[in-house]
Amino acid sequence: MKYFKQFLSLTLLTLFIVSCNSPERSIGMTTWSDDGTEFKFYLGTEQAIDVVKKWDELQSVGDWEGSLELFADTATVTYQNGQTVKASEMTEMARKRDSNMKANNVDYGWTLQGAFSVDLDPTRGGEHVYTDYTMNYDDGEEKGGVNAALRFYIIDGKIVTINQFNQGIIMD
Repeated sequence: MKYFKQFLSLTLLTLFIVSCNSPERSIGMTTWSDDGTEFKFYLGTEQAIDVVKKWDELQSVGDWEGSLELFADTATVTYQNGQTVKASEMTEMARKRDSNMKANNVDYGWTLQGAFSVDLDPTRGGEHVYTDYTMNYDDGEEKGGVNAALRFYIIDGKIVTINQFNQGIIMD
């Protein structure tokens, strides 16, 4: 009987630990799959968010080659107007833009406000990282700004796609 109680206690403890480590709950719905299958969202990981934060850091300091290394070879970026370009084209555009802003003494910058990651199927890999940015522009005569949402798709630590959505900020 003594061994039975120990066995029962060990079994219950094991079941409790396993139940605490069960997959995260799912929520929502999406039909982003290739075949239209409906999936739920699961919480993503810090690793995918860290890729985006690293990309943001490298872009902010003008490390264009370093930021390009975070992209998959076939990565694409789709701007708010629907134009899709290769990651190398987006990076070159950002380099030229930032160089022009600096040369013209324009106070310009993108500030990462927040990010979260969701996953459609934690067993398959690939996470959607949603970010909120604020862009500010001040050339001494005109001020402007944009609230931007960038959706990153990350697989195996590489950015596969970025989709950008913007909303202008009315300045007084």
